[in-house]
Amino acid sequence: MVAGVDHLIAAWEYDGAARALVLDFKLRRDRSAAGPLVAAMRQASLTSGLCAEVITWVPARRKDIRIRGFDHAEVLARELASNLGIEARKLLHRTRTGPDQTALGAAQRWANLADAFSAGASPPRVAIVDDLVTTGATVSSCAMALRARGTRHIEVVVPCYASRASPISQKSPGTSRDMSSTNTQVRPVSGRIK
Repeated sequence: MVAGVDHLIAAWEYDGAARALVLDFKLRRDRSAAGPLVAAMRQASLTSGLCAEVITWVPARRKDIRIRGFDHAEVLARELASNLGIEARKLLHRTRTGPDQTALGAAQRWANLADAFSAGASPPRVAIVDDLVTTGATVSSCAMALRARGTRHIEVVVPCYASRASPISQKSPGTSRDMSSTNTQVRPVSGRIK
Protein backbone atom coordinates (compact mmCIF):
# COMPACT_ATOMS: atom_id res chain seq x y z
CA MET A 1 0.00 0.00 0.00
CA VAL A 2 1.23 3.47 -0.85
CA ALA A 3 -0.28 6.32 1.13
CA GLY A 4 -2.38 8.64 -1.02
CA VAL A 5 -2.25 6.43 -4.12
CA ASP A 6 -5.36 4.65 -5.38
CA HIS A 7 -3.74 2.34 -7.92
CA LEU A 8 -0.10 1.38 -8.39
CA ILE A 9 0.70 -0.16 -11.77
CA ALA A 10 4.11 -1.78 -12.01
CA ALA A 11 5.23 -3.79 -15.02
CA TRP A 12 8.04 -5.77 -13.39
CA GLU A 13 9.83 -6.57 -10.19
CA TYR A 14 13.03 -4.60 -9.79
CA ASP A 15 15.59 -7.29 -10.56
CA GLY A 16 17.46 -8.91 -13.43
CA ALA A 17 17.06 -7.37 -16.86
CA ALA A 18 14.34 -4.97 -15.71
CA ARG A 19 16.68 -3.50 -13.10
CA ALA A 20 19.45 -3.27 -15.70
CA LEU A 21 17.16 -1.32 -18.06
CA VAL A 22 16.22 1.18 -15.34
CA LEU A 23 19.85 1.68 -14.34
CA ASP A 24 21.00 2.01 -17.97
CA PHE A 25 18.37 4.67 -18.56
CA LYS A 26 18.68 6.59 -15.30
CA LEU A 27 22.36 6.33 -14.39
CA ARG A 28 24.12 5.53 -17.66
CA ARG A 29 22.05 8.03 -19.68
CA ASP A 30 21.08 5.38 -22.25
CA ARG A 31 17.91 6.88 -23.71
CA SER A 32 17.35 3.79 -25.86
CA ALA A 33 16.42 1.93 -22.65
CA ALA A 34 13.30 4.11 -22.43
CA GLY A 35 11.67 2.21 -25.30
CA PRO A 36 11.26 -1.15 -23.57
CA LEU A 37 10.42 0.54 -20.26
CA VAL A 38 7.62 2.55 -21.87
CA ALA A 39 6.36 -0.48 -23.80
CA ALA A 40 6.06 -2.44 -20.55
CA MET A 41 4.38 0.48 -18.78
CA ARG A 42 1.93 0.86 -21.67
CA GLN A 43 0.99 -2.81 -21.59
CA ALA A 44 0.62 -2.77 -17.80
CA SER A 45 -1.53 0.38 -18.03
CA LEU A 46 -3.83 -1.13 -20.63
CA THR A 47 -4.13 -4.42 -18.76
CA SER A 48 -4.81 -2.71 -15.43
CA GLY A 49 -7.35 -0.23 -16.77
CA LEU A 50 -5.57 3.09 -16.32
CA CYS A 51 -8.24 5.81 -16.06
CA ALA A 52 -6.14 9.00 -15.73
CA GLU A 53 -7.01 12.02 -17.82
CA VAL A 54 -3.52 13.51 -17.41
CA ILE A 55 -0.11 11.91 -16.95
CA THR A 56 2.52 13.77 -14.95
CA TRP A 57 5.87 12.76 -13.48
CA VAL A 58 7.99 12.96 -10.38
CA PRO A 59 10.29 15.91 -11.14
CA ALA A 60 13.99 15.09 -10.92
CA ARG A 61 16.41 17.20 -8.94
CA ARG A 62 18.04 19.97 -11.01
CA LYS A 63 21.49 18.59 -10.29
CA ASP A 64 20.47 15.18 -11.66
CA ILE A 65 18.99 16.75 -14.80
CA ARG A 66 22.24 18.65 -15.41
CA ILE A 67 24.31 15.47 -15.01
CA ARG A 68 21.98 13.24 -17.00
CA GLY A 69 20.97 15.78 -19.61
CA PHE A 70 17.27 14.99 -19.20
CA ASP A 71 14.60 14.30 -16.60
CA HIS A 72 14.21 10.53 -16.79
CA ALA A 73 10.68 10.41 -15.35
CA GLU A 74 9.54 13.16 -17.72
CA VAL A 75 10.85 11.19 -20.71
CA LEU A 76 8.97 8.08 -19.56
CA ALA A 77 5.79 10.06 -18.84
CA ARG A 78 5.73 11.93 -22.14
CA GLU A 79 6.40 8.78 -24.16
CA LEU A 80 3.79 6.80 -22.23
CA ALA A 81 1.22 9.57 -22.63
CA SER A 82 1.91 9.73 -26.36
CA ASN A 83 1.52 5.94 -26.65
CA LEU A 84 -1.77 5.99 -24.75
CA GLY A 85 -3.21 9.16 -26.31
CA ILE A 86 -3.40 10.91 -22.93
CA GLU A 87 -2.23 14.45 -22.21
CA ALA A 88 1.15 14.80 -20.48
CA ARG A 89 1.43 17.85 -18.25
CA LYS A 90 3.94 19.06 -15.67
CA LEU A 91 1.88 19.34 -12.50
CA LEU A 92 4.50 18.76 -9.81
CA HIS A 93 7.37 20.96 -8.64
CA ARG A 94 10.08 20.37 -6.07
CA THR A 95 9.82 22.81 -3.18
CA ARG A 96 13.22 21.81 -1.84
CA THR A 97 16.01 19.37 -2.56
CA GLY A 98 17.26 16.95 0.05
CA PRO A 99 19.83 14.18 -0.11
CA ASP A 100 19.54 11.48 -2.76
CA GLN A 101 17.01 8.84 -1.69
CA THR A 102 19.21 5.88 -2.67
CA ALA A 103 21.46 6.28 0.37
CA LEU A 104 18.58 6.53 2.86
CA GLY A 105 16.62 3.96 4.85
CA ALA A 106 12.83 3.78 4.71
CA ALA A 107 12.11 6.15 7.63
CA GLN A 108 14.72 8.62 6.37
CA ARG A 109 13.15 8.57 2.89
CA TRP A 110 9.76 9.53 4.30
CA ALA A 111 11.28 12.34 6.39
CA ASN A 112 13.40 13.54 3.47
CA LEU A 113 10.33 13.98 1.26
CA ALA A 114 7.86 15.50 3.71
CA ASP A 115 6.40 18.50 1.88
CA ALA A 116 9.08 18.22 -0.82
CA PHE A 117 6.60 18.73 -3.69
CA SER A 118 3.89 21.19 -4.63
CA ALA A 119 1.36 21.02 -7.42
CA GLY A 120 -0.41 23.41 -9.71
CA ALA A 121 -4.15 23.21 -10.34
CA SER A 122 -4.78 19.55 -10.96
CA PRO A 123 -7.48 17.59 -12.78
CA PRO A 124 -9.58 14.97 -10.93
CA ARG A 125 -7.76 11.89 -12.30
CA VAL A 126 -3.96 11.90 -12.58
CA ALA A 127 -1.30 9.26 -13.19
CA ILE A 128 2.17 9.91 -11.77
CA VAL A 129 5.10 8.31 -13.60
CA ASP A 130 8.46 7.44 -12.05
CA ASP A 131 11.09 4.81 -12.77
CA LEU A 132 10.76 2.78 -9.59
CA VAL A 133 8.74 2.49 -6.40
CA THR A 134 10.64 1.23 -3.36
CA THR A 135 9.21 2.54 -0.07
CA GLY A 136 6.57 4.66 -1.81
CA ALA A 137 7.74 7.84 -0.07
CA THR A 138 8.34 9.80 -3.28
CA VAL A 139 5.04 9.03 -5.01
CA SER A 140 3.16 9.42 -1.73
CA SER A 141 4.57 12.92 -1.26
CA CYS A 142 3.62 13.76 -4.85
CA ALA A 143 0.12 12.32 -4.36
CA MET A 144 -0.45 14.48 -1.28
CA ALA A 145 0.56 17.59 -3.23
CA LEU A 146 -1.85 16.69 -6.05
CA ARG A 147 -4.71 15.91 -3.66
CA ALA A 148 -4.22 19.31 -2.01
CA ARG A 149 -4.84 20.85 -5.44
CA GLY A 150 -8.00 18.94 -6.32
CA THR A 151 -7.01 15.53 -7.65
CA ARG A 152 -9.38 12.84 -6.36
CA HIS A 153 -8.01 9.69 -8.05
CA ILE A 154 -4.26 9.05 -8.28
CA GLU A 155 -2.59 6.23 -10.15
CA VAL A 156 1.14 5.59 -10.27
CA VAL A 157 2.71 3.90 -13.28
CA VAL A 158 6.27 2.60 -13.04
CA PRO A 159 8.29 0.06 -14.94
CA CYS A 160 9.54 -1.51 -11.69
CA TYR A 161 8.48 -2.11 -8.12
CA ALA A 162 10.93 -3.25 -5.44
CA SER A 163 8.85 -5.99 -3.83
CA ARG A 164 11.49 -6.79 -1.22
CA ALA A 165 11.16 -3.32 0.27
CA SER A 166 9.64 -2.98 3.72
CA PRO A 167 5.85 -2.82 3.80
CA ILE A 168 4.56 0.68 3.26
CA SER A 169 2.40 2.23 5.97
CA GLN A 170 -0.99 3.71 5.24
CA LYS A 171 0.03 6.75 7.24
CA SER A 172 3.13 8.70 6.30
CA PRO A 173 5.61 8.87 9.18
CA GLY A 174 5.80 12.32 10.72
CA THR A 175 2.26 13.29 9.76
CA SER A 176 -1.14 12.79 11.32
CA ARG A 177 -2.86 12.65 7.95
CA ASP A 178 -4.56 9.25 7.69
CA MET A 179 -4.47 7.91 4.17
CA SER A 180 -6.24 4.63 5.00
CA SER A 181 -9.18 5.48 2.77
CA THR A 182 -7.05 4.73 -0.25
CA ASN A 183 -7.14 1.34 -1.88
CA THR A 184 -3.69 0.92 -3.37
CA GLN A 185 -3.17 -2.18 -5.42
CA VAL A 186 0.13 -3.28 -6.88
CA ARG A 187 -0.38 -5.14 -10.12
CA PRO A 188 2.79 -6.40 -11.78
CA VAL A 189 1.26 -7.63 -15.00
CA SER A 190 4.18 -8.56 -17.17
CA GLY A 191 6.22 -10.51 -14.66
CA ARG A 192 9.97 -10.78 -14.89
CA ILE A 193 11.94 -10.23 -18.03
CA LYS A 194 14.87 -12.43 -18.84
